[in-house]
Amino acid sequence: MDFCGDYSRHFVLRGNDSNGHAKHYLSGLLGTQRRKNIGRIGEDVAESNYQGMQQFISDSPWDHHAVMEQVAAEAAGLLGGHRDTALYLDETSFVKKGNGSVGVQRQYCGRLGKLENCQVGVFACLGRGERSALVDFRLFLPEEWANDPARCERVKIPLEERVHRTKCELALAMVKQARERQLGHRWIGGDAIYGNNQEFCAVLEELGETFLMDVSHNIVVWDEDPQPQAQAASPRGRPRTRARAANEKATSQSVAKLVAARFETESQTLTLRETTKGPLRADIWVQEVWLWNPRTEHRARRRMLVARRDADGSFKYSLSNAPSDTPWARLASMQAQRFFIERAFEDAKSELGMAQYEVRGWRGWHHHITLCCMALLFALKERIAFAENIPLLTVRDIVELLAFYLPRRSRDPDAILTNLQARHTARASAISSAVSRTSP
Repeated sequence: MDFCGDYSRHFVLRGNDSNGHAKHYLSGLLGTQRRKNIGRIGEDVAESNYQGMQQFISDSPWDHHAVMEQVAAEAAGLLGGHRDTALYLDETSFVKKGNGSVGVQRQYCGRLGKLENCQVGVFACLGRGERSALVDFRLFLPEEWANDPARCERVKIPLEERVHRTKCELALAMVKQARERQLGHRWIGGDAIYGNNQEFCAVLEELGETFLMDVSHNIVVWDEDPQPQAQAASPRGRPRTRARAANEKATSQSVAKLVAARFETESQTLTLRETTKGPLRADIWVQEVWLWNPRTEHRARRRMLVARRDADGSFKYSLSNAPSDTPWARLASMQAQRFFIERAFEDAKSELGMAQYEVRGWRGWHHHITLCCMALLFALKERIAFAENIPLLTVRDIVELLAFYLPRRSRDPDAILTNLQARHTARASAISSAVSRTSP
């Protein structure tokens, strides 16, 4: 794979060349095996070595930050600098058993829509239209982990990373990283985890970023600028920390109530984007509003409220700091584009084995996710290269084609039996090791 050659410098350390293992692992991620853990990749990819790949993923000190910097730079070269280039922020979950894997605990799992034992990663995705690439990520470390030095030591979390950071803090770090890397995004999109956090959105605005973030139905907005004013001290001289609205015409209510009152008479049906099933249309209503909490803030922030009603009758609400004269169609399109980070997760998990790893440590998790991001970038480059001749080329199509062109191990009965015996030997060894650890 010529693609791997562009990254070869990252996998040569102290005279030890691990490029072979990198190529074999990527070949496995781009293969058609149902499971894409190290064991199955070793069975599938010709000339690969299980022990070597295990060490390469779990223990080798190659720098995933440097690899992701190159991934991000290549993605920017393909997608950046366009008026439609966006940086999407989102999290995804990895369901896991037990409590030994780094960052795992019972927490909300977006994939299942409920509390579950899982790990959570926060990701940044560079997108332009239907093209996208994962360009950065952070593992969410719960407080219980950060406050347990022994547990952190077992999975070898670096000392500087043994800190609990909220998802918004992780997302903000990636935004600042994207700015340093000059990825060429024109706006930032995110779900309600980020949109509901007004402090996070205010920081983005202060950085000079344009954003459009989903929000919950119960977020309170003002229909006019309340023009906050500090209240005078009380007769007893006690300071008043709560500001008051000088604009008596301004009223506040939840976005759901505001939309319910005006949507039917003022909304427009707009085309959001083209899909393989034809134009995607929805009913859209846009209104300038203000955000202000009298208990905590002394200024109001202007926002554009974007409400969308889909064909099933459900509503989506978003707030943006885009200029007031931004066309409705533009805001509606921006709101709809965040779909493509979800599509990137779907491709990475369904086709590239992103959720099928069997590593527990900090380094192993970051190495695996990095190589999945590389595989997704490779697929993006192939889709762009063949866009004129094969416009509907998908990640699944590429995986199936590579199953033919990349070297694979033979699937004769002897090879299958050999693999089976190797798996049974490994399982027996794991059982024996577990028994010895728990025996008195």
